[in-house]
Amino acid sequence: MLEELAGRLNWERTSRGILIAIPGRRNAMVALYAPLVVIWLAFASIHYSHLLGPDRATGSEFTFQLIAIAIYAVGFCFFVCWLAWALTGDTIVTLDPDEIKIQRRVIGIDVSTLSFPTRDVSKLKYIAHTRSWGDQDVVDPRSSKIQFEAGGKVHTMAWGVTESEATAAIEQMYTISRFPG
Repeated sequence: MLEELAGRLNWERTSRGILIAIPGRRNAMVALYAPLVVIWLAFASIHYSHLLGPDRATGSEFTFQLIAIAIYAVGFCFFVCWLAWALTGDTIVTLDPDEIKIQRRVIGIDVSTLSFPTRDVSKLKYIAHTRSWGDQDVVDPRSSKIQFEAGGKVHTMAWGVTESEATAAIEQMYTISRFPG
C-alpha cells in the first residue's frame, strides 16, 4: 500500500527494498493547449472531410490533398500521445540492495525501463529548477530533477520534483544503500 512520502511522491517498503512512485508534474499549459488543439482538430476535420467525397480532386491536386490529410493524421496522433503523457505520465523507482530500476510509464504502460546495479550508482543529488527558455524571469517547474551517475554516464529521473520531494526521496533511498559520492 503506497503511503505519502512528500508532496506528490508516494512510497512503500517491498520485500527487499523500497518503491517510490513519482507522478509527472501536471503542467498548467495542458489546460490551455488541449482545448486549442481540439478546436484546431475540429476545424481541420471539417476542412478535410470533403476531400474524400465523390467530388474529390484528381491528379497532383489529389496527391497534395492526401499529403495534407496524412500530416493532419500525424498531428492528431502526436496530440493524443502528448495528452496521454501530460496527464498520465509517471515514474516508478524500485530500489533494493542489488539494483535500482527506473520505469517511466504512460497510462500505466511501461515506455522505458532502466536498471543499474546499486553498487554502480553514485553522486545522487537534486538539480534545482532553471529559468524558462522563453522568459528568463520565469522559473520552469518541470526542469528540476534527481541526477546520478552509473556506468560512467549521468542519468536523470523524477523531472519536476520540488526540493522537499527530492530530499525525501533521496533520504528514503539512502535507507537501502549508501551511494558513493
